[in-house]
Amino acid sequence: MNTLTAVEALEQRLGDPFDPANPHGFDALLAAAEARRPQDPEPWRVPSGAPEPVLHALRAVCRRSPALAGTAGAGAGAADEALAVGACAGALDSALRITLRHLRGRRLYGAAAADLPVLRSVLSGAFADLLLCDALTTLAVRGTDALPDRPDATAHAVTAFVPRVLQGALDRLSVVMGSRFYIREGDHASFQRLLHETQRALFGAGRRTPERDPAAPFPLDALLAAPAVTGLYDPALLAAAPGRALNGRARRTPQPTGSAHERLYADLVDRHEANLALDLTRRPLPDRP
Repeated sequence: MNTLTAVEALEQRLGDPFDPANPHGFDALLAAAEARRPQDPEPWRVPSGAPEPVLHALRAVCRRSPALAGTAGAGAGAADEALAVGACAGALDSALRITLRHLRGRRLYGAAAADLPVLRSVLSGAFADLLLCDALTTLAVRGTDALPDRPDATAHAVTAFVPRVLQGALDRLSVVMGSRFYIREGDHASFQRLLHETQRALFGAGRRTPERDPAAPFPLDALLAAPAVTGLYDPALLAAAPGRALNGRARRTPQPTGSAHERLYADLVDRHEANLALDLTRRPLPDRP
């Protein structure tokens, strides 16, 4: 069974996370959390194997619950750090879908919220950040030495930079979703559960490499200009990722503008409506838009 076929089989087994009748969906996970009822680990189990297919399988679990990815039963040796961080891109995938659905059903200033340019730019920015994180973690799990003169660059990117980018994207989406922490069902509750579980997962991954200063700059531009990265996705769109500003101690993350924003937003919507993953694989999903 090839890489994507194995992941697609896992996705089909876990089903559409937005389906209220799905025992592995968001509603069921929320109900189980409220009742403090543990999940049966068997349906969530990820087969062991080479790092890259394991990454995508763990990402399928993280799309529903980053907490369950820690008990999915897979391991890949030296690539474990990249797997732990890279899998969390699955949570950002779901957070983006939840936010897009929410905005499409909400009206602001007499118009659909999803039509407001400022909110669209937040979505396209979070999508660009997801792709940026996927490109960097893909390098790591493949063991690609993109910068021979800086062999530590990829490791620093994955263990110190990518967690900040993922967390920043989720934080910006949480602002768009609104501060409705009292809601214990539906989209807001599912989003908050994903946010909190991802925070814990990223914190745990960061503790594995305490010697790295997460705010220390590294040659991100050179890394993203390497042929191993430019072949993964359009470099002009990766350059628009707000998270790039986090390479160092910057706190402001400018959102995509112009044609980069328009292309990113169109790609995001196309994938959402076609039930395709938001990461570099564009693999089919069981979700219904």
